[in-house]
Amino acid sequence: MKKWLILTMVLVLMPQTGILAAAAGAAQPDANNSIGAYILHPGDMLSINVFGYPELSFPNQGHMEGLTIRPDGKLTYPFLGEITAKGMSVKDFAKLLSDQLGEIYVNPVLSVNIMRFGTDRIYVLGEVNQPGAYELDKSRNLLDAIGAARGWTKDAAKTKVFIIRKDQNGKPPLKVDLMALLKEGDTSKNYPLQQGDVVYLTENHRIDFAKDIVPLINAAYMITWISNDNKR
Repeated sequence: MKKWLILTMVLVLMPQTGILAAAAGAAQPDANNSIGAYILHPGDMLSINVFGYPELSFPNQGHMEGLTIRPDGKLTYPFLGEITAKGMSVKDFAKLLSDQLGEIYVNPVLSVNIMRFGTDRIYVLGEVNQPGAYELDKSRNLLDAIGAARGWTKDAAKTKVFIIRKDQNGKPPLKVDLMALLKEGDTSKNYPLQQGDVVYLTENHRIDFAKDIVPLINAAYMITWISNDNKR
């Protein structure tokens, strides 16, 4: 009975492998930005243009770059000193700057833009084509990280993706169903990532014909051969 049990298992599993192999290839997802207003972070470089006041504008002839928010969340601005920018939207920061300059200058008109985003180091591991650490622009999300790692492999379980936060503190990791995101357009699953986060794609335990089925066929053949040989 055992030899027929093995052969039966092979016959049952073989049709499934064709289906699984056909569905194994996965296109790399397009990177997309998080929805909503961008919040300023340390490392962001800002261009500030105060109309009619080149000495208050950056970049300028004496300062070829914008102003970068320091790790403490502040930047130094002429005549105003230390200004906290971290955690503010660009619009709110521009209003704050305008209000403070308005105490010195008459009705200053200014604009604030992001010249360069700061970066976060994100670790993308498991069933991706290029696992490793990636420096991603601030406010990037799950699909951005997977895209940076050149997409998932054919063995990735797209319904079991985990985000492990740097400040996890013993809590279970966040489990994400990528299929709900990709097929149903559920963008709430495209979670924003933060400095030190780990994205881990698990293996789907897909049946590989050459690795999993052929040995069973060979074993079943050998059992049959040995059994028949013993009857001679």
